[in-house]
Amino acid sequence: MERPNESKSASSASAWMPFIVSSNIEKADPATRKLIRSHARRGKTHKRGRHTENHQAANMGTIARHTQIVRVELEDVVEFYTPLVPGRIGSDICFIEFPDEIDSSIVLNMAKVSSVAMKVIFPLITAIDFPRDNEGWIPLFGRDAAALHITAFAMQGFIDKVLRRQNIINPPAILHLQRGLKLLRERLLADDDEIKVSDSTMGLVLKLASTTHFNGDHQASKQHMEGLRKMVDLRGGLDVLRDKTFLVEMLRVDLGVALLNSSQPVFFRQPLEPVIEYPEKMLPAPDNKFYYPEDNIKLMGSLDNELARSWQVMRRFCLLVNLGTQTQRLIRLETIHETMTAVMYRLLRTSFAAGSIDETIRHGLLAFSYHVFLQWQDIVPPYHQFAAAYKSCILGVKSAGGIPSQLILWLLMAGAISIFDISEESWLRELIKEYTNICRIKTWKEMQDILKSYMWIVMLSEKVGKRIYSLLDLDRVGQAVD
Repeated sequence: MERPNESKSASSASAWMPFIVSSNIEKADPATRKLIRSHARRGKTHKRGRHTENHQAANMGTIARHTQIVRVELEDVVEFYTPLVPGRIGSDICFIEFPDEIDSSIVLNMAKVSSVAMKVIFPLITAIDFPRDNEGWIPLFGRDAAALHITAFAMQGFIDKVLRRQNIINPPAILHLQRGLKLLRERLLADDDEIKVSDSTMGLVLKLASTTHFNGDHQASKQHMEGLRKMVDLRGGLDVLRDKTFLVEMLRVDLGVALLNSSQPVFFRQPLEPVIEYPEKMLPAPDNKFYYPEDNIKLMGSLDNELARSWQVMRRFCLLVNLGTQTQRLIRLETIHETMTAVMYRLLRTSFAAGSIDETIRHGLLAFSYHVFLQWQDIVPPYHQFAAAYKSCILGVKSAGGIPSQLILWLLMAGAISIFDISEESWLRELIKEYTNICRIKTWKEMQDILKSYMWIVMLSEKVGKRIYSLLDLDRVGQAVD
């Protein structure tokens, strides 16, 4: 290697920067390796501050040993430059071979919508430590035509109903559903027992259950969940499922199908299937009365013990989510999963006398929990069984009396943000207006303070709560939303 005229000045030395060119990755000659090592050490021998020198001196033995062992080979230099090579052009879908019958526009729509779909399907995602990788579906599509067809059907329905606000039958989407079902049926009738209960097959059935439930087909969604339960049993039960994200979504669909149709869930329904314990961090100290509204300690104390415990856990959960939102400390996915499972499955497994305060509180907790854990971003579900039962409970305790006005207002608002369409429920609007007046509420802030004294998650309910409040059309001077 030929060098320019050497100079002893620091400026000329630093200005000279040789390039090493090699056509293979074999070890270079001794002179070249020595040159590489000398450049690797540059900057390490410069004069440093007193603190750095002291710290370096304290660790000199370790640094010396590492300096003697570590060698910079030519292949390592090649690796150093690899990140500088320009990345690929285009998205991941450019390198996937899709079935010929798949329209490229549908694939592009799925790619665009997938980045925002989870925020709609699970709004609490912004408050928890949840996987944010939206590219997991791409390699699956490349290998599984059934998954692509069924997801195309589900995504097109999502686009039509949620984004375009069109309740229509989309012929291309139906065609994808038929093709996906055909491929799934062939898979289940094949001789390969392992693929019948594989993660991909279970994922397809779960997607079908979720989609049919969203479309209002209770019978179909229930059948899919029953089939999924059999697959889980063949796999060895819930404990053997490694994909916790899949587990959470499966339980969410199971809870939603059961709650909105006043039916039994497919999981945790047998006496030998004990529901998981409440998360320890959600349990308040026995002598701590902070978790009850101050004016309703006696009422909470008169509830069934298990129901009162569910109330405590949900209220503490709301407090921690609100605090985490303010301090940017996110709630872990495991905490969400455990709280949802422990609270909602217990509430579904119990019941109390019709018209009792306990039964009304149970329905109120279920409605509010549905809003927190299951609801698709303020979308009112197309089911009426649970809504009718909840309405009956509210009207019953209102007539019987003995329950604080603030708590009735919370029960009304819990239903208004979750399962009732307030624009179509005149009885609900009138009752909320009535109890807003009884509680002497003049601003949305005063309304929110009462709701938070029971349980309320600001990041989830602020927008819809304000919208409901503005629809009341209260005839009072000085009434304000802000």
